[in-house]
Amino acid sequence: MRVVGTAAGITLHAPEDAYFSYFNSPYIGHDLGSAIDIYPSHQEWGAAVVAPTSGKVVKIRRMRMGRPKEFPTHDFDFAIGIQSSESDNNIVRVMHSEPTVSVGNRVDVGDQIGKAIRSRYFNYWTGAHYHVEVMALDSFERSSRSCPLDLEYQYTSRKTGSPREEVEFLVQSVTVDNIIGYPKGLDHAAIRDLTGVAAVDMQRSKVGILEGGLSHYRLGGVVGTEQLQVGEQIGFGNVVTGTVRETRKSVSVFERGPHISSYLDGREIRGLSCFIYPKNFTKKKIPQLILIPKNYGELRGVINEGDICQLQIQQSNNTVIAE
Repeated sequence: MRVVGTAAGITLHAPEDAYFSYFNSPYIGHDLGSAIDIYPSHQEWGAAVVAPTSGKVVKIRRMRMGRPKEFPTHDFDFAIGIQSSESDNNIVRVMHSEPTVSVGNRVDVGDQIGKAIRSRYFNYWTGAHYHVEVMALDSFERSSRSCPLDLEYQYTSRKTGSPREEVEFLVQSVTVDNIIGYPKGLDHAAIRDLTGVAAVDMQRSKVGILEGGLSHYRLGGVVGTEQLQVGEQIGFGNVVTGTVRETRKSVSVFERGPHISSYLDGREIRGLSCFIYPKNFTKKKIPQLILIPKNYGELRGVINEGDICQLQIQQSNNTVIAE
């Protein structure tokens, strides 16, 4: 298990082979910098979700979901509260996991606590994951009151090469939900054994790992940097993707804009989904990139596993409403 952050004195862990994000979500906990989404390597609905902390299960809440969506979902979501052994005052809340534990059970870091749920909080492109945050027990239903995360990442800025508008994209898988593959020629950044798409400043220096939904979500983050200033523009490839809203220890938060448009073999896609990846999600040191079709299911059978496509990313005057 690896440490992915601390909050209110509680250390939070994720499996070594899981990928994760702090900002690739439209929900309030990610806007506040107080939540982590952890994507297990199995990427299967119904497969194991594990404890991010050691302690005692003190609360389980079942939540009925709203109307069905265009893709298969569960009827209920769950929130599991664990009183961490590191705190007498705060609990760790885990969402999107059907519990395999009960109130009163004790768990250790890495123990299975549930099974991954496809929640109606998700969009069709959202993969199997669980949401983790720290809060007071009496704020169990209020993400707006979760505790800010402290992160420990450091990236040394370095110059990047000439930007490209178009890169080769090796397709690994195609589903009705998304396309996953490897963009050859798109800059990436590495922090220890983690990697992702590189965030680039206006001096053409790589400044950290960029993560977020581009441009379908309003916010994103640059992990590993403290050198960016409020109001500074950042981007990736050859495009500007956002303006820095705030800088904290190890991370800068940016607001989307201007909008970017992306095309795969000339077909417009909704966006690019960028995460922080361990090495098992890389091929020849290139981290995977998740592409989102404009409409559910429209690229299955059009693009196929093993295809080498052209991925084009460019500035756009069009606007997609942020989720």
